[in-house]
Amino acid sequence: MDRLHIYQTRTLVGVEFAQEPARLPRLSQLQHAFVRLGLPEIKDIVGQLIKSNPDQRFSAELRDLMQVAGARLAYWESKVPQGSKCFVHHIRFDDDAAARAGIAEIRTKFPHFALLGLYQINPSASFFPGAFPVDPAPSLWQPGAKNPLTKDSQFFFNFFPDQPFLLERVSQGTISIWAESAPGLYDTNNYVDLPEDLTTALGIDHFVGVNLNRYRNAYGFCKAVAAGASKSVIAEDHHDDFHWYGMLTKLIEVT
Repeated sequence: MDRLHIYQTRTLVGVEFAQEPARLPRLSQLQHAFVRLGLPEIKDIVGQLIKSNPDQRFSAELRDLMQVAGARLAYWESKVPQGSKCFVHHIRFDDDAAARAGIAEIRTKFPHFALLGLYQINPSASFFPGAFPVDPAPSLWQPGAKNPLTKDSQFFFNFFPDQPFLLERVSQGTISIWAESAPGLYDTNNYVDLPEDLTTALGIDHFVGVNLNRYRNAYGFCKAVAAGASKSVIAEDHHDDFHWYGMLTKLIEVT
């Protein structure tokens, strides 16, 4: 990874409510679309993991996480119009000029997006950002090994409105989850913030930060997040003051 280059890039994040994802113009080599999993599907995944896993500590942590996360996950569930799905578009631009031209073109051609913003990768809260979303990521726990994209990879997009100590809280939660991710449950994350160009539809918060995460599979997501949350502001003291609204997604296409 060219560290100097990755931190000079710009990241477009778009949230779309539609029956099918918009076919965006080809603006970058790193351009992908994801579909959000609904709450019933997430609850079914969690229920199956609890039922099939003999580890009582894992089951208890996962139940505790869902008690805290329910309202946060319901945010996007409540915004999606009946009959529509929720899609996330991710594009990484090499430079600011290309990013500004790209977002202007998308905004003109696709004015229905619920959220459309340009962000910068924050190096203090991003692990292996060059690997997101689809490239092999270095293994934090097995130096020399790689964590590749798989057909079971899960992507969690976490949206943050402006609030006190946001970076500190995002960093604490992210580090806690990474600490519980051995041997290879959590592949990579990009925390993007400092929005330069951001528009939202009526009823959608002004999200100043987004954490873009890739996990090995549904178990990896639940195991790492549940254990990490139990040791951080995500589920511990003052978690009611930490505002985040996430969606679990799957990669659906490379556009």
